[in-house]
Amino acid sequence: MPKPVYIAGVGLTKVDLTGRVFGSIFDLFAQAFARALQDSRVRSFDAVQIGIMDSEEFENRANIAAKVVDRLGLRGVPAVRSETASSTGAAAFHEAYHKIASGQCESVLVLAGERMKTVTTQVATHIMSKTVDPEERRFGFTMPGLIALVTQAWLGKAGISQEEARAILARLMVRAHALGAENPLAAFYGKPEKLEAYFDAAKNLPVATPLMRKDCSPICDGAAAMILTSRPDGLCVAGLGSATESSSVLDRDALDHLDATRQAARVAYYRAGIRDPRRLTGLVVEAHDAFNSLLPIDLVDLGLLRDDEVVEALVGDTNGTPGDPVANPVTGIAGRVPTNLSGGLKARGHPVGGTGLFQIAECALQLQGRFPNPRAQVHGATIGIAHSIGGPGNNVFVTILESSESLRLPEAVPEPRLHFQACAPRPTPDPAQLDGARAVVEAATTIHVTAGPQEGPVHVAVVNLDGTRVFARLDHPAGEELPEGALAGQRVRLLIKDDGDRYFQLDRDRGGIGQLFTRIRAALS
Repeated sequence: MPKPVYIAGVGLTKVDLTGRVFGSIFDLFAQAFARALQDSRVRSFDAVQIGIMDSEEFENRANIAAKVVDRLGLRGVPAVRSETASSTGAAAFHEAYHKIASGQCESVLVLAGERMKTVTTQVATHIMSKTVDPEERRFGFTMPGLIALVTQAWLGKAGISQEEARAILARLMVRAHALGAENPLAAFYGKPEKLEAYFDAAKNLPVATPLMRKDCSPICDGAAAMILTSRPDGLCVAGLGSATESSSVLDRDALDHLDATRQAARVAYYRAGIRDPRRLTGLVVEAHDAFNSLLPIDLVDLGLLRDDEVVEALVGDTNGTPGDPVANPVTGIAGRVPTNLSGGLKARGHPVGGTGLFQIAECALQLQGRFPNPRAQVHGATIGIAHSIGGPGNNVFVTILESSESLRLPEAVPEPRLHFQACAPRPTPDPAQLDGARAVVEAATTIHVTAGPQEGPVHVAVVNLDGTRVFARLDHPAGEELPEGALAGQRVRLLIKDDGDRYFQLDRDRGGIGQLFTRIRAALS
């Protein structure tokens, strides 16, 4: 049996948008470390776990773990770096937990963060795009572009139109910023967003349909520190789960959700003895919403809300004026699923290497009654769920914390899949067989901010040929604007052009293209 692991200290920096607060990554980690020390009785460590996603490009530094402990005056302590893209902070926490649970260590310091404002937003986007599969980058995909595809598939499954989607996304933006504006540690502290700002075409530029600039989390600096110990304390780690998915979305069983979240959640609930997460009381949740559309998807994947209730649970009536998220009857402080009361990644900020640890720390502060925004403190909180997504949903961590005084009795839970064997790689389609082939569009997006040499906008779709998915660019009449939501389910014909790349045309044989454009014009007129 693993040894119990407890939280002995928490330290958070304010998330910075200016790039002028921290002179180096060492300054960033030193501030978080100092605050964790002030919060803890532990003064010595058997190991240090460092979480940072890309010090090589953001900081021009490698072997970062040894350098950080040296600068913090901890020379001699074993130090290891964790890196799982945007879930790095959670990965570092999980590795630290295992060192204590195995009996090898008594106390471990976890430090996770990123100093991203060393580069421009354009360069940061390019750096982040390296987490994307090469085949996807070739078609211009960035992280927003891939999440846009998942979003389009989710909207299609839920029967939500593109117009309704804009209303939902706008209100998710308002929700995040209303909470972040009251969180003194948030990047957007004191900066709420009005609903009409989302519809300001001059300022809210498209990124990847349906995602706009105000749907995306900011480039920022920030760090978190947590001290874990085997000595009994007020908070314990109740359950951990993690899972990976294919690097490319082409290989996934489904596009409309993230299977890695579902698997990680199943494992975490199993280890915490939670049979039905919907029946939990005293709950707080911090879910990974690097893009506004991920939040409703996350809550369904975590098993906390159903598809048919999640939108209303987050934003209420999409035809009305946005309400106070703190007072929301489901996801506010008195609701069944208090969610992202920090402002989430969108408004608290997303310093990629540190985000996962920020989320765990925020759950810990809620359970201790010390949340940075007192108005968003959940009274009587006893259990916290932190959820962190790495890359485009392919390295996910779920962490469950619980008050040591909780009266919840662990339940017997069926064992999820815990053991895996190697499987054969996806066969690469022969280009000669693709030319002229018929397929069906599963999801499509227009990428306005691309990662490759081709400038946006680029119209790209995932098309399915009898169970095999490929990417293809839209070969459409010049000057036509084509709403991507109208493409889903359309039969198309693939063609390989002289440039050797894949394109698709709407199936003229079935009256598709003419009828579709006629329908679109009628809808827009």
